[in-house]
Amino acid sequence: MKSLFIRCSEETYSLAHALAKAENRSLNKQIIHMIHSLANAKNVEVKLEEPKQEVEEVKKSFTESETTVGLSRLAEIGKQETADQ
Repeated sequence: MKSLFIRCSEETYSLAHALAKAENRSLNKQIIHMIHSLANAKNVEVKLEEPKQEVEEVKKSFTESETTVGLSRLAEIGKQETADQ
């Protein structure tokens, strides 16, 4: 989900609210509706990029044994040696 911030005059803001109220929509939904309606009327299409699969590729690069070894080493408790010993 992306955010869109719009700066506009008080008159434009009031017009947008009036349109939304007449259509029984929230202001956000009305603006989204208007964008989609205009895009449809003008035959505008956008091709969205596929989400990157980087996390899945990293997961696949680790084998089960590598994961097990890493976790067992993390859980190991070692005795610290001091200079006196």
